Amino acid sequence: MKRVIVALFILILISSCVSAEIIFTQPLKSAYNLGDTIFVPVTIKTASGVSGVIEMNLVCSNETEINFYKNGVSLNYGEPKSLDSSLVLIRSIIGGNQGACKVKVVLGSDYALSSEFKISNSLYISGTLQNSVFNSGESIPISGKVTRETGENANGFVDANIITGDINKNITQSGIINNGNFAINISLPSDLRAGDYLINLNAYEKDSDGLATNAGITIYNISVRQVPTNLELKIENKEINPGELLKVSAVLHDQTGDTINSSTFITLKNSADKIIEQKEINAGESFSYVSAFNEPPSEWKIFAASSKLTAEGSFIIKQKESVDIQIINKTILVTNNGNVPYNKTLLVKIGDTPLNVGVSLNVGESKKYALSAPDGEYTVRIVSGADNEVTGTMSLTGNAIGIREATWSSFGIIIGWTFLIAILAAGAFFGFKRIRKKPFFARGSSTNFSSPHEKSTPVLKNNSITQASSRAEMSLSIKGDKQNADVVCLKVKNLREMRSRGDGSASEKIKKIIEIAEENNAAVYENQDYIFFILAPIKTRTFKNEKVALDLAQNMHQMMTEHNRMFNQKMEFGISLNYGEIIAKIENGTFKFMSLGSLITLAKKTASLSNEEILLSDKMNDLVRLYAKTEKDVRDGTPVFTLTSIKQEDEAAKKFINRFMERQKKG
Repeated sequence: MKRVIVALFILILISSCVSAEIIFTQPLKSAYNLGDTIFVPVTIKTASGVSGVIEMNLVCSNETEINFYKNGVSLNYGEPKSLDSSLVLIRSIIGGNQGACKVKVVLGSDYALSSEFKISNSLYISGTLQNSVFNSGESIPISGKVTRETGENANGFVDANIITGDINKNITQSGIINNGNFAINISLPSDLRAGDYLINLNAYEKDSDGLATNAGITIYNISVRQVPTNLELKIENKEINPGELLKVSAVLHDQTGDTINSSTFITLKNSADKIIEQKEINAGESFSYVSAFNEPPSEWKIFAASSKLTAEGSFIIKQKESVDIQIINKTILVTNNGNVPYNKTLLVKIGDTPLNVGVSLNVGESKKYALSAPDGEYTVRIVSGADNEVTGTMSLTGNAIGIREATWSSFGIIIGWTFLIAILAAGAFFGFKRIRKKPFFARGSSTNFSSPHEKSTPVLKNNSITQASSRAEMSLSIKGDKQNADVVCLKVKNLREMRSRGDGSASEKIKKIIEIAEENNAAVYENQDYIFFILAPIKTRTFKNEKVALDLAQNMHQMMTEHNRMFNQKMEFGISLNYGEIIAKIENGTFKFMSLGSLITLAKKTASLSNEEILLSDKMNDLVRLYAKTEKDVRDGTPVFTLTSIKQEDEAAKKFINRFMERQKKG
């Protein structure tokens, strides 16, 4: 009996150890995204009958097994069994399991593992951003494609976020991903500050429970420009006295009120709507203007233009009632240096005796008052107001203390002598003209006109510029047209030394410069070691010669500099540009002129102050501001402007400024 029981036990033990064969009949994919379904078909075979429970579990890197299939199975000897199961990859089933995973199929003590696969929550965004620089208020279009890690098209949502630094101005824009495609427009606020920003683009999908499953992110860099939105005109004092300094600045603001570094064109108009001055100033600079001391009380206007924006302001020139008092010998000279007629009583104290004098003066008018007193030295004090008092010592004569307005008879002797001197001077002048019937040419001068006793030295050794086809002659007296002229002055400081050494290269270079000047219709005038190139409307047929003068000076400077680079014997030179009035005419093919004011003398002095550079006078500098950049300097007490560069004008800005100027001229 015992033997039967033992044999039965051994038979049962052998039956239970018979292994079942578990086969995955279809290979799994290498990767799945959250939300996908994993299909797990298996076949079970056994060499003997088997019955039990079959389980399928998800096993990931954390080695935690999650059961997703469980069922009973009973097989007879040699009978196969096919099972189809599936696993939906959602959070409620797999929890937080991701990464490298396998499916484990268990039957009794037997189990089998599938090939390794990846569970991913990644989405990949391939978007297109056509531009990287935008204006505030613009829209930024972004389009592209979103795919899962499996390569399949995503279906979900996309959010674009821009962090601006101001929590109230952060930007968010959402869109839909349809079969992998998306397209959104991000609207920038009109007051977004200029600068660099990041666009964070987030793509994501949701499961049936509304929970985010797969997600991806990409970042774009963009810049927001400064957009000119406001031009602010700042007038330091809205009311000034005549002769006081007016200071004006202009600030260009962007969309957030920040300053834009830009130049501004300023136009100043008087009460008659006449343009008094125009000037281009850079950011941070001020426009300054000093009105005449006798400018009448009135309202003036200031206009500013920059980046196609304009601004307008005004200021008042106040009424100023004022006189200047001078003590001259035994008289008092009273001059109205205010801007309105002066009608007041002056207190004049001769010693301890007070006298009242009623003074009535028009603007700029002067009157003299003679003082008298018994012979002696007196302290004289004149009071015209609380802040205007003049005191001096006089030697007076007379019978009594008094004051009276000086009449013509009081100065008859002085006038007689003045008249006699004038007659003698006129006689000398006409006598000189009879001796010298022709106007002199190319004489040296230390004043506005050349002295008849100085001799001209030819600039070119044996080929003086007097042979030039466009030579000019200066006359003491001439009848012709009064007109404005631009003058380019060249001074060769060591010309005598170069002539004495027989340096022909210098002469050839100067001849070439003269040829270029003549091609531009300039008249050439020679005075010692100075050569003047005069651009006058009577020759050039245009009233705008400043740009030609500037180009001529530049070519001249380039040629002289090139000569000094090529030859050992250097030319020490100076170049100046000036602007002023002349009286001119063309007679028998010769340009004849008479300089008015300090046109020639200032050009000579400025050229002598130049050290192989181009210097401009104050008047010339104002005329070429649109073309040139200069730096102000003071040399030997003379204000000059050094040419630093020629501006490259933006055509749109140039047209805008021209239109603006025309509007100002038309009022």
